[in-house]
Amino acid sequence: MNDIPYATHRRNFWIAGAEAALYMAGSDMMGPMTLIPFLFAKTNIESAWIGLFTVAALLGALGNPIGSAWAGGRVWKLPFCLRVGFVQRLGFLAVPLGSLFLFERPGLLLGLLVLAWTQTYLVGGIGAPVYQFVITHGTWESWWGRMMALRSVLAAIAGTGATVFVWWVNRTFTAPHNYEVIGWVGVGMLFLSLYLVSRFREIPMEARFSHGAESLGATFRKLGDILRRDGRVRWIVAAHIFRSTGFLVGAYMTAVLVERRQLTDRDMWIPVLLSTLPSIASHLAAGWIVDRWGPKPALVISSAIISANSLLIVYCFGMPAFVLLFVAGNFAGSLLSNAWPTLIMKLAPPERRHAYFSTISLSTAPGNLLIMVLGIVMVRYTGYTYVFYLGVVGGLVSTWLFTTKLPHVRYAPDSADR
Repeated sequence: MNDIPYATHRRNFWIAGAEAALYMAGSDMMGPMTLIPFLFAKTNIESAWIGLFTVAALLGALGNPIGSAWAGGRVWKLPFCLRVGFVQRLGFLAVPLGSLFLFERPGLLLGLLVLAWTQTYLVGGIGAPVYQFVITHGTWESWWGRMMALRSVLAAIAGTGATVFVWWVNRTFTAPHNYEVIGWVGVGMLFLSLYLVSRFREIPMEARFSHGAESLGATFRKLGDILRRDGRVRWIVAAHIFRSTGFLVGAYMTAVLVERRQLTDRDMWIPVLLSTLPSIASHLAAGWIVDRWGPKPALVISSAIISANSLLIVYCFGMPAFVLLFVAGNFAGSLLSNAWPTLIMKLAPPERRHAYFSTISLSTAPGNLLIMVLGIVMVRYTGYTYVFYLGVVGGLVSTWLFTTKLPHVRYAPDSADR
């Protein structure tokens, strides 16, 4: 890595941040934290079904081993990421097209959106471990935490601009045209982010390993071997499953805000702003914590905040309480999103990083899915209160597991910063 010019590391650092900013801002603008709860309220779709979008997101782990098998042996992996990224972004067309053709048919609209989110995350899961390898292999390890933070900081800045755009759209257009305009602009931002990915200067692998569809069975055996032999991985999987109860708060936070504060389309800018503006400080702080303290403290703090936030939302009715809820949840999510990939990449040998990423993501998926399905059923039949109490317990357990069982990994096996 020290033979690679400084300018290449710096260029890759900023491109990885800029493309993620466009992608995250565009997808968040159309997603279950912002547009979808208002769309559901407008078309009389029950808010409990919002949890299906988190279930769809968790299904992305099923694609991880496929990506590891198909791209694991390629010296140049970026072209694979670009092809997968193009197909993955097509699913988001369901937002503007669904608003255009199915606004008066809420049952079909719900089915189309859930199907689209499932396709998007499954295909995205194929590319995720490969792309994580590309951006970490192309940037100095001492920058990894800040690189993950930069992506989200720039996304927050872009999201703040998206807040103004959403505010203008909802005062200029009436339903369903406002949803169509937001959807098309969001899709445009996603494809622009893909163009930026193509500008990344990839540093290729020095050796070629077995790859292709014929190695998929071998890939699954390799993943099982990692899980069986590396006890650290098993504890990480268990801790993450309990930490995933925090996704329940994230899934229903905006819906609770809309319901309790009686928000309309004209107020859509409020959750967009609450979801993006605090991210600037949150991700800067999270990146600094991960780089200076390591991934373990970040995950411990994140889990503790999730437990407190799950209790706060039960008694959250005034706007100041919702501001605190969104800010705290944003910081907890920032810590998780910065620490999680950094931990995996530091834990694994360089040639097996995508395999470790796939192993941990795939192993956590069944427990995460079970928790989200349980959450949907609980919200559907008992309301929000009990599902948030589940988040309190899960946050406490994950805090204990991350504290006592998670290895304090500071450097990758091949680190020059050791």
